[in-house]
Amino acid sequence: MNGQQVVHEPVLLQEVLKILAPAFGEVFADLTLGHAGHAVGILDKIGVDGHLIGWEKDPKMLTAARQRLEAAGFPLSSYTLIPSDHIDLSVAIPTVLADLNDGLLDGCLLDLGPSTPQILDPSRGLSWNSDIALDMKLNPEQVGPSAEKMVNEWSENDLAGIFYVNADERWSRRIARKIIEARLDGRIRTGKQLGEIVAGAIPRRHWPPNTHPATRVFMSLRIEVNREYETLERVLPDAFEALRPGGRLAVISFHSGEDRRVKQFMKKITAPLRSPGPFPDPDVPPPARLLTRKVVRPGPVEVERNPRSRSARLRAVVKFSG
Repeated sequence: MNGQQVVHEPVLLQEVLKILAPAFGEVFADLTLGHAGHAVGILDKIGVDGHLIGWEKDPKMLTAARQRLEAAGFPLSSYTLIPSDHIDLSVAIPTVLADLNDGLLDGCLLDLGPSTPQILDPSRGLSWNSDIALDMKLNPEQVGPSAEKMVNEWSENDLAGIFYVNADERWSRRIARKIIEARLDGRIRTGKQLGEIVAGAIPRRHWPPNTHPATRVFMSLRIEVNREYETLERVLPDAFEALRPGGRLAVISFHSGEDRRVKQFMKKITAPLRSPGPFPDPDVPPPARLLTRKVVRPGPVEVERNPRSRSARLRAVVKFSG
């Protein structure tokens, strides 16, 4: 990036603040801190008597977030930054919140997927334009195979499986076969190499408009490398459990696989509890109620200003307060 910092604009910021409704003195968690765009908005609302806890596993993002919060003038006592994945939230929350808010959160935000600076950073190998090693780990210290190892060593069936399951890639089998054929001539080492292979595997007339044909394959590999679905399925119930009665949970997703898991989880916790008999007991309310009857999407002004936001989908619930 030639030393220039890419500015990351938080998606659906005003909608998030309206739905989460952070108030003076409350305690919030931003489980995907990134460049702290949403965190700044929340801290403005909760004030010096409130507290924000931010999780960020990417060391570069964490440094950028800390600099942004310091530049905004927030006192160090008003936030805690945790250099970790939120997958172990159920273990971390009681310790972090031991002296705050009776150990419970007033609100929690998940903004899923990588940020624009992460995607554009060539050292991560997240882009089909990258000439750097095809790594894709958002945390360099993360244990597990890189995308380069998967592409060069996994079987055709395994590759086709993650392309289809993780990203609904309709050409998954054909793409996987082309990758197997290509690696017979040498190891596939860069995003640019892989992007060309994938583009060549999909008939030109079936390329998606305004999107690179390798987009879904790169997304599916990133999801697999960073265990994004596994993490999401673990963190959603943990985040909800950490809320006090009346606490709000908001999640922003960017593709159908994420949104499907969020929707299913929220449907489950907003459904009536069942008594031992065949019918729901009307006297037993569900654990939560929806704050978003319909999924919230960015308006045309935001999409024009920030094209990445066009695929964002916001869903939220409030924990039943009795």
